[in-house]
Amino acid sequence: MQGTIRCNLHDTFTAFIQIVEEDSSYTFSDIIKEKVWTNKPSNITHNFSIRGTYEEGDGLFDDGMYEPLLFIRHTCMDQINRVGNVYRTFKPVPQTAASANFTGLTIKLDNREDCCS
Repeated sequence: MQGTIRCNLHDTFTAFIQIVEEDSSYTFSDIIKEKVWTNKPSNITHNFSIRGTYEEGDGLFDDGMYEPLLFIRHTCMDQINRVGNVYRTFKPVPQTAASANFTGLTIKLDNREDCCS
């Protein structure tokens, strides 16, 4: 997954960027890859690229499809010590597919807490 991320509210921000294979319930065992950015300067557009491999099979009732999810926990909120969450879901990918690429994501973190695809 590739895209850009930006915060305009504070001097710096921290972001935990994760690729997750989403099943009926989000669990930590579904995390494919995590990147941690600390003290990133604000008011700048940052490019991110995160790549992961998943071979553990899919959840029950998912018909052989992986459901990729980008999950970002961040400190770019309107109140100090408040953590925001941004979710982006993507079209399911067949387990038999060799790979899938998701590019061109633009995420503005300011005042974002729970966001859909």
